[in-house]
Amino acid sequence: MAEDTQNNPANTNGAPQASGTPQTTVPATPSGDILSREAELLGGATGTTGTSTTGQTTAQKPAAFNLTQAIAKYNIPALVTENYPKIIPLIIQTESMDDEEREYWFQMIPIMTRDQIKKLEDILNNEREQLAKLDSEYEAELKKIDEKHMLEWREFEMKQKKEEIEQKENITEEEEQKTEEELLKKLQNL
Repeated sequence: MAEDTQNNPANTNGAPQASGTPQTTVPATPSGDILSREAELLGGATGTTGTSTTGQTTAQKPAAFNLTQAIAKYNIPALVTENYPKIIPLIIQTESMDDEEREYWFQMIPIMTRDQIKKLEDILNNEREQLAKLDSEYEAELKKIDEKHMLEWREFEMKQKKEEIEQKENITEEEEQKTEEELLKKLQNL
């Protein structure tokens, strides 16, 4: 009972459909509508930068994705883009799936129940929150290590400067002592 996916007008992405599962088509929209939808889904975020403990700006993981590219790359069914747009960035940005698994979930969503979709969304949100928590803990630990090393570096620099000053003082003392000896010799020769 295989359907010809290329001749099926309800199938907009060429992916096989479950028997009896209707699929809606994505209406042709100007790219501005897709971009505004993308901005809406992402909350206007396009990426983040951070500042390292040394004050240098560092690039971090991008916080956003391109919805148009994602739809093309994963053949996201119109039903998903229309009815479940919030799950798209969660699936795309999860670190626990590879591209094949992402494609699988995008194709499964149209045949899943709302409860199953909600559970998947909850799992992905929980994963994102847990990873964000781990990232912040990791950053805090790195900051502590950086501060410790910065203190050690400052101590090393202070010790080095102290040694340089002592060397200069020793040289100055030796020069003064030589000058004194020369003056004493000159006085004795008079």
